[in-house]
Amino acid sequence: MKPSVAATGGWLLMLSVLLSLVAQITGLFSGYWAGIPIWLVVMLFVPYVKPTQRKQIILLMAVGSIGLLYGLFKGLDGRYLLKALDANQNVVAMIVGVGFLRIFAVNSVKTGETLPQGKSAVIRTLLGAHLFGTVLNISSVMIIGDKLATQSKLSTTQGLVLLRGFAACALWSPFFASMGLALTSAPGSELGTLVSYGIPVCAVALAISGWQLVRRADADSVSGYPISIYSLWMPALLASVVIAAHKFYPHISVLSLVTLTSLCFIALWLLINKGYHAIVAARNHIESGIANSSGEVVLFAAAAMLASGVAASLDAMNIQLAPQHFGAIEASVTVAVLIALAMTGMHPVTSVVLAGSVLAPSMAAPNMLGLTLLMGWSLGITASPFSGVQLSIQSRYDISAKALLKANWRYITIMYLVCCSVLWWYSTQI
Repeated sequence: MKPSVAATGGWLLMLSVLLSLVAQITGLFSGYWAGIPIWLVVMLFVPYVKPTQRKQIILLMAVGSIGLLYGLFKGLDGRYLLKALDANQNVVAMIVGVGFLRIFAVNSVKTGETLPQGKSAVIRTLLGAHLFGTVLNISSVMIIGDKLATQSKLSTTQGLVLLRGFAACALWSPFFASMGLALTSAPGSELGTLVSYGIPVCAVALAISGWQLVRRADADSVSGYPISIYSLWMPALLASVVIAAHKFYPHISVLSLVTLTSLCFIALWLLINKGYHAIVAARNHIESGIANSSGEVVLFAAAAMLASGVAASLDAMNIQLAPQHFGAIEASVTVAVLIALAMTGMHPVTSVVLAGSVLAPSMAAPNMLGLTLLMGWSLGITASPFSGVQLSIQSRYDISAKALLKANWRYITIMYLVCCSVLWWYSTQI
């Protein structure tokens, strides 16, 4: 990507973040105004998105546009156009805000450390990859993976550690894109409920992963990441601040709280550690670092177009595809469908938005839908060789997709049954 394009896109996205936060906190204007800069960024970034992803994005936007035009032809009002204009601006603002935390992560990595080895190192790295991932998203995979790769080529076991630790974040983290999209795709769902059920499922996922990983033949010899209490204080602090702030300011969306918390933290950290150079570091990230999220930004905007078009078409045709009762069985089937769609190469953003646009309109139990979407996202990216995190691990560290798939199918089967059990339990409590 040309530096000028990256810089222009970065400043436009910062404008969108500002508009999104002001709209959410003050209510002075509607949030869709924050979507206008995002769509300008889409026009800038589309030519630089990976070809395979670009095809999917163009398809999503084409289908969404046709659906919107059909709705307008049938006499619907402009609310679906405004939904498309919104461009998932709350989620995009969160991605941009959380992206600033990479500055802290990169500057906190120590060089020249001896890497620990053995089964205990595998477990600590799994937990560290998870806790880093809750806040830093896919950046955590690169930070830990690159550190491990300095000693030797990564093994399949190390790739599994990175993948499992990262994917489990999707089950509960307020800073993860899955939570942002689940909250918007299942209107009425509550962060507290999703987190309180997601954390136990995540704990089971990590426990099963740890048990499987230490039983692998090379577990005694692989290197791990030098995790310490010091390196984990930031994720724990920020997650606690967001959850606490949501209790005191329930009228502000969780996504906006995540964005604001991330920006405030990195601003304070830069001022304390960089002094006069803080502005330079922030400007460099805006003009170059934000462009690293170009694929995600364009995909979320395209997903908003698709959701609006599907909703407009269904409304115009007076069709209700959602079942009259969305219970444990329907939720379990939905999770299976989301995993299957992920295996075809469909991005979870697309599948989750589709599921939400179809199921949400008649949903009496939004938290059930929210949990379903989180579970489908997590298991989908773990299972699919085409998920973004798996493609990154495969290409960056030369780890076989076939080897990851072979090592994951038992885990996916067990976790699917665990998720079905939790969904059944939740259905008995509502």
